[in-house]
Amino acid sequence: MRRGLVDDAIRFYEQSLSADPAFQRSHLNLAAAYLEKNDEAAACHHLGKYLDAYPENLAARTRYAELLAGLHRFKDAGGAYEAVIAAMQDLPGPVEQGLVGPHTRLVEIAEASADAYGEHLHRGIALWLLARRRAAMADSESDLPVESLLCKAAAELTLASLEQPHEARPSLYLYQVWSHLGQQQPALCRLRQAEDAAPFSYLTPAEQRTLHLACQAYRDEPIR
Repeated sequence: MRRGLVDDAIRFYEQSLSADPAFQRSHLNLAAAYLEKNDEAAACHHLGKYLDAYPENLAARTRYAELLAGLHRFKDAGGAYEAVIAAMQDLPGPVEQGLVGPHTRLVEIAEASADAYGEHLHRGIALWLLARRRAAMADSESDLPVESLLCKAAAELTLASLEQPHEARPSLYLYQVWSHLGQQQPALCRLRQAEDAAPFSYLTPAEQRTLHLACQAYRDEPIR
């Protein structure tokens, strides 16, 4: 590979796999080699095999999602980006900046798939994340006022909720948006809706924890 002999490298990597199929890192090498040849389909195949063994490699998982999207495998790409989001949410420290990208890509995938719910949901979440990032900055009232971003996020998330009334995710993020805006009654209403829908909806582990902690914090409030 260092000498640019990509075809020879691929042959040796394949021989390595034949000799020891358990050495899954060879799939990562093969993915890199096929990317050098601009064969994204083969690269995607081997990167998927590598991630079956090493799902914790976040950079590889992000690249895998990008490859799937580039191949117009939108359903698979959506699942891969959701896995990236779930993993990033569990990283220590603020992750708003890193999460905006995957949610934006999910907006693009939803647009290509004519998925109105996904489009509004992920645009709303991205705007909420941008608002949180802006609020943490010293000049938070400059080019992109926090309140404006929050209102746009609320509008998108409300549209998502109208598309899929029984999904918990829009209501959970609306709860956070309304709470940030100091609107307690709409926030508690959305918290109740998220709690009711949660057993039948997809939430990442971090989102489940957020919902659980929010319900605990308001256990003395009339959320039902």
